[in-house]
Amino acid sequence: MTIADILQLRLEQQYITKPFTGKAPGLASHLCAMQAQDYAAAKWAMGLRMPGFTDEMADAAFADKSLIRTYSVRSTIHIVHPEDARWLIALTRDRFVSTSASLNRKLELDEKTLLKSTTIIRDALTGGKELTRDELKLLLEKKKINCESQRLNHMLYRAGMDQVLCFGKRRGKEFTYALLDDYVPAGKKIPQQEALSRLALRFITGHGPATAQDFSWWSGHPVTACKAAFLSHGKSLHSVTVQDQEYWMLPDIKPGKPATGIKLLSGFDEYYMGFKDKGLMLDKEFSKPMSTPNGLLPYIILLNRKVAGTWRRNIKKNIIGMEYTPFKPFTAAQQKALKEAAKPFGKFIGLPLEWEK
Repeated sequence: MTIADILQLRLEQQYITKPFTGKAPGLASHLCAMQAQDYAAAKWAMGLRMPGFTDEMADAAFADKSLIRTYSVRSTIHIVHPEDARWLIALTRDRFVSTSASLNRKLELDEKTLLKSTTIIRDALTGGKELTRDELKLLLEKKKINCESQRLNHMLYRAGMDQVLCFGKRRGKEFTYALLDDYVPAGKKIPQQEALSRLALRFITGHGPATAQDFSWWSGHPVTACKAAFLSHGKSLHSVTVQDQEYWMLPDIKPGKPATGIKLLSGFDEYYMGFKDKGLMLDKEFSKPMSTPNGLLPYIILLNRKVAGTWRRNIKKNIIGMEYTPFKPFTAAQQKALKEAAKPFGKFIGLPLEWEK
């Protein structure tokens, strides 16, 4: 097996080079957790994989609670299937509390304050109420809790990690928070080791081939624990060594026809974010354009399995403008392929592309 084979299998396992024919919750379940702090990007990550799925359908899936947007692995916002929300949060919670302790001390956020803020948030959202960040901030400040700097962020994260809140329905263009209890019923608690073993299989199913280091990065758990989680599945997982690195995958799967052409991925797409080693799909000389000061990743141009540039969309009332920044000049054929690759995005948004008017 080669690096090209690994990338090809990832594209196939993630339904980028073949369509996912089920519904949105099924895709979320397959990938287990899709990074989603950039809401628009996360919706397109689903649309890319499900031809016919639209931006409006994505909004509806969150509104009817068939998809949940919440704090999850790495204590980062993800899209998850409702059945996965609680055990994923529970698996992440203790490590989040441990790793955030130092910063909380700098922010003068002790356990007493965090418990108080979580109680206030829970009471405010009880009865089916869904409130915006600013509304929650106002309520906390009325109770004499300082919400300056990053303190509010950490109080909201902690409430999410304590399974109190998740993201609710949008109110116009504003996001709201809701009680997790109103979106996801309480479930059976799963022991940590069992949960990590379950997550390992789900990660490889949706992302493999991948290394224990990749799984550690994605899940937030130590490499040794991640390797043990892979081994716990016995023959249900298979490993191969490529360039002195051990990659884990489902047994008896082989890459199909090599992917060629261009795909337009969102920022934070799991094809890029799901792995610690970005070097397989991104040449080192092009790593700088993928780093941004605001922490939001640019949208990705994928050419023949590898990141070949970035793109931006300017959605106006009646048209979508597209801007491309290839890392190297594209040929005339590749520029034509860019226009073809953009058509699914236009259909997803429901507006014509600028050259189609």
